[in-house]
Amino acid sequence: MGVTFGCCLSVGSFVPQSGNESAAGGAIPARIREGLSRLADCGYDFAELTVQSVAGLTDSEYEELQRVIDDSPIKVPVLNSFIPGHLNITGNQTPDRELEAFVVLAMERVKGIGASQIVFGSGKARSLPEGFPLEQGMEQIKAFLRLCNKLGAQHGITIAIEPLNRKESNVINRVSEAVALAGELNLPQIKVLADSYHMDLENESFDSLHAAIKDGWISHVHISGRNRKFPGTESSADERIDFAALFRVLQEAGYTGAVSAECSSSRFAEDCAASLKAVKEMWQGR
Repeated sequence: MGVTFGCCLSVGSFVPQSGNESAAGGAIPARIREGLSRLADCGYDFAELTVQSVAGLTDSEYEELQRVIDDSPIKVPVLNSFIPGHLNITGNQTPDRELEAFVVLAMERVKGIGASQIVFGSGKARSLPEGFPLEQGMEQIKAFLRLCNKLGAQHGITIAIEPLNRKESNVINRVSEAVALAGELNLPQIKVLADSYHMDLENESFDSLHAAIKDGWISHVHISGRNRKFPGTESSADERIDFAALFRVLQEAGYTGAVSAECSSSRFAEDCAASLKAVKEMWQGR
């Protein structure tokens, strides 16, 4: 099985990225239907949604979303933006019961739409409060990941730790740090995501992915240019991220997972189509 290419509907024009995504009421399933159809027309293999776009729905909205995805020519195997910012994972004021209840709901709903992976970025929720001890905060994150592993095993869901650049999180900024954390925990449902955007901002070489992929830690990849532009489009013409180099590393290391474009654009429909063509050409070495 080869690499599949998808696109996030969490940063684009169809589904809001954050906040109360059920605020638009029943419009959310309809907007996702439109997004799925557009991505299918562009030739993408799958779509990626936010967890809140399923966890934040009413029961009737969620049932409608299940029907939308069941009828879609492409599916949703992975979701991102896991934990809302108000549910602190670290610090002295952690809402443990509310946090666990949210994870339980999220896992059930993610499984219910046929997905098998959740990306754990959640920079606001996981960032340490100012002055909070790093070691204590990391123990809280480990406890959270152990909970995710337990519930993930019950639902067949993998959690991919996403390293975030230090402007978005003050902890777990590099792929190497996420791999070290996953390796220390050594839990079957806990893996790691590599994101070209964050790796670029943290000056982390794509070559560092070789060992992580070969050792089985990388379960998902995000791509985007600087300023979250679509790779290979006019809007990213001044792009300096070497996606061809990234793809060579993925191929050499034997990566066979999914690659999602996590991008934004004022011309989302046009750019996501043009980008997929360019990305596939780069993947094929052209």
